[in-house]
Amino acid sequence: TERWYFKHINSLTEYKFNLKPEYFADESDYTNAFPRRINEILSANSDAKIFCVFDWDTIYGNKTRISKHKDFIDKFKSEISKEIVIICQSMPCIEYWFLLHFENYTDLLKNYPKVSTHLAPYIKKCFPISTIKLKKLLKGEKYLKDATWVKNLIADEKLLLAIQRAETNIKNAIKDETLNNQSYSFVYKIFK
Repeated sequence: TERWYFKHINSLTEYKFNLKPEYFADESDYTNAFPRRINEILSANSDAKIFCVFDWDTIYGNKTRISKHKDFIDKFKSEISKEIVIICQSMPCIEYWFLLHFENYTDLLKNYPKVSTHLAPYIKKCFPISTIKLKKLLKGEKYLKDATWVKNLIADEKLLLAIQRAETNIKNAIKDETLNNQSYSFVYKIFK
């Protein structure tokens, strides 16, 4: 889903970036894959800005994966502090980012099924074929390849609305120390 979303954003909007490398696999293993990829990118282009997008529910509540995440952050601490490597997790998943295009929802949704219940009525209308189950639409390359769904998702300045909602919600939650008790998405940082 992420790969096609960002490819279409790249072609439909003024936001331009390279999807390099195209790592789209088991996100629970990003702590092993991302460091190698980050080093490859930085060795070829020292002034690159790298956005690491992943679903937080893949590690949420798993002590081993949280420990690996902390090790990953520590390894790139200087790059993160210089904003060369920018962590853009969504809790629980990228689909929550899509929900913010339609609704300012902050209650804690712990997994994809919880998000899909709220998202389905909105996003299914974005696809030319809306009679198919949401998971099949968002996991089926034949549906995702058609840019229509992203074009409809961001229409009427909904992308700007999602950016504003995500940033404001996170700032408020950090201030109130409630970020761990709600859904959120740092994907907005890609567009800032």
